[in-house]
Amino acid sequence: MRVPLGVGLVTAALYFGRLGQVPLVDASEGFHVAIAWEMVARGDWITPHFDGVRYFDKPPLLYWLMAAAFQLVGRSEWSARFWPALAVVGTATLVAWLGTRLGSERLGLIAGLMVAANMEVFLFGRLAKPDLLFVFFILLAFAGFIVAYQSASRRALLVCYASLGAAVMAKDLLGALGPLAAFALFFVLTRERFKTSWWMPWAGVALLLVLAVPWHAVMEWRNPGFLWYMVVDNHILNLAGHRAFPDEDVPLAAAEFLGVTAIGFFPWSLALPWAFVRSLRPPWRSPEDRIWLLLGLWGAGLLAAFALTPFKLPHYGLPAFPALALLAAKVWDDALAGRPGAPAPRTLLALPLVALVGLAAVGVAAWKGEVILPSGTLAMVDLHSRNLSAQGQSAPFIPGEQLRLLLPISALLLGLGALGIGVAMWRRRPGAGLGVLVAFMLAFLPLVSQGFALLSRSRSGQPIAEYVKRAAGPNDVVVHEGALENTGSLVLALDRPVRIVGGTRSNLAFGATFPEAREILWDTERLRQAWRSPQRVFLVSIVKPDRSVVRELPEGSGHLLLAANGRWLYSNRPW
Repeated sequence: MRVPLGVGLVTAALYFGRLGQVPLVDASEGFHVAIAWEMVARGDWITPHFDGVRYFDKPPLLYWLMAAAFQLVGRSEWSARFWPALAVVGTATLVAWLGTRLGSERLGLIAGLMVAANMEVFLFGRLAKPDLLFVFFILLAFAGFIVAYQSASRRALLVCYASLGAAVMAKDLLGALGPLAAFALFFVLTRERFKTSWWMPWAGVALLLVLAVPWHAVMEWRNPGFLWYMVVDNHILNLAGHRAFPDEDVPLAAAEFLGVTAIGFFPWSLALPWAFVRSLRPPWRSPEDRIWLLLGLWGAGLLAAFALTPFKLPHYGLPAFPALALLAAKVWDDALAGRPGAPAPRTLLALPLVALVGLAAVGVAAWKGEVILPSGTLAMVDLHSRNLSAQGQSAPFIPGEQLRLLLPISALLLGLGALGIGVAMWRRRPGAGLGVLVAFMLAFLPLVSQGFALLSRSRSGQPIAEYVKRAAGPNDVVVHEGALENTGSLVLALDRPVRIVGGTRSNLAFGATFPEAREILWDTERLRQAWRSPQRVFLVSIVKPDRSVVRELPEGSGHLLLAANGRWLYSNRPW
C-alpha cells in the first residue's frame, strides 16, 4: 500500500494547497455554490433551486455534500471546493492501487501520478463542480468490476453496482449506462460466457436502484415533467440537436474535443497511440490481456463516443482519464522494462522533449512580443469564452502586463524540463527522464493555478456584486441581464432575489415553466415598468452596451455606475 499512500499524499498536497485562495469562478462555480447555499437556506434537500428558480440539470450529490460542509465549517471557497479536491485524491490513490494490482508498483506509481499531474484534472479538481466526483465513482465501478473478474469476488461486484448508482447521483444517468455498455462490449469481444445470475446479482442491481431511483422518483412527483426533461430533452433530443429547452453552451467539433482532451492530458497523451493499439488489438488470450482490453474500451470508447455525438463540451473526456493514465503508464512501464512490442524509451522521451522545447520557444517569443497567440485559442478550450463569442461578445482575459509576468517563469520551467529530459536521454537513463517529466508537471501545475487565479479575478462578478450589496437599499430592485449563471457571485453576495431579463436560454429554462419563476424571470416590458417607477433599480448586464436592453429603456434614464470584468452596472437613478 506504500505506492497508493504516497501518491495520495502527493496529490493531497498539490490539490489542497491554496485551494481557497482563488475567488469563485464566474460563470460556473458561483452558480453551483449558490445552489448548495440556497439548499441550506430553504431546507429543501430534494429540489435544487437557484435564485428561487427550480434547477434540474444535475443530480444533487455535490450540492448535498457542499451544503453539509457549509453547515459544519461555514461557506467559503475552501469548503466549496473540498469535495472535488478530495475526489481527485481518491481517484489518484485508487488508480495507483489498481495499477499496482495489474502490473507492478512502478506501473501504479506512474499511473497515479499521471492522474494527479495533468492540466485538465488539476483545473477541474480545484473547482466546485460535480465532474471529479463523477470520475471517482466511475473509476470505483470499473475497479470493482476488474477485481470481480480477476478473483470472482461478489463483494467487489456489489461495489461496482453501488458506485454506478453514486455516479448517477453525482452527475448523470450515463454514469450507469456508459460503464454497463463497456462491460457488455467487453464480453462480446472476449466471447466469454455471460452468466446473468452472477454478473447481475439481485443485491447489486438493488443497490444501484436504491441509490439512483428514489430521488428521481420524488423529483418527478414534486416537479411534474422532470423525468421527461432529464431523460428525453437533456439526452435524447440533445443528441439529436433538437432540444425543447436548449442552454447557452456551444458544443465542440470532434477534432476540437479530441484536441482539448490531448492538451488537457499532456504530456501523457503522447503515449496514447501505442496504448490504444496495444490494448484494442486482438487476440486477447490471457485474463491480463482482457483487463487491458476493458481499459482500452473505457478510455478510447468514451472519447470516440463523445467525438461522434453532436453535443460535447471540453470537460466531457474527464471520465476517461483514469483509464488513459493506466494505459499510458502501461506503455511506459513496458518500455522501461524492454518488453516485446513496447516502443523504445527514447521515442517516448523524444516526443515531450520536442514539445517542451517548442512551448518554451513560444513562451519566450510571446514574452518579447514577437508572437501573439491566435484570438480563437482561448475560445476553443474555455467554455465561458466560447459561449460569449457565439453571442458576439468576448470574455475578459488576463491583463497583458500580468500575463507577461507568467511567461518567462513558464518558459524557464519548460526549458529546465527539456534540459533534464535531454540529459537523461544522453546518459541513457530513461527512468530518470520519466522522473524529470513527472517533476516538471508537478512544478508547472502551481503556475497553472496562478494563471487561472488571474483569469478568474479578471472574470469575477464580485466587484459589481459587492458594489450592489453596499449601495442597494432594502426596497431597491436588482436585475441581471443575460443568464444569471454567468454571475453566480451576485446571488451569493445579496440576501434577496435577483430578477433576470433575457436569461431563459440557460440551465433555468425548464425551471422557468413553473409558476413561481414568473416573479424572477422578467420580460423587457416589465423591466421598463420598474425602470420608470419610483423604486431604484440596479441592472447588472453581461451584454455589451451596444447590444444591451438598456438601449430599449427611456433615453437618458440609464446611468452607468460601474464597468468591471465584462459586466456593466446601470441604475435608473444617479448615484
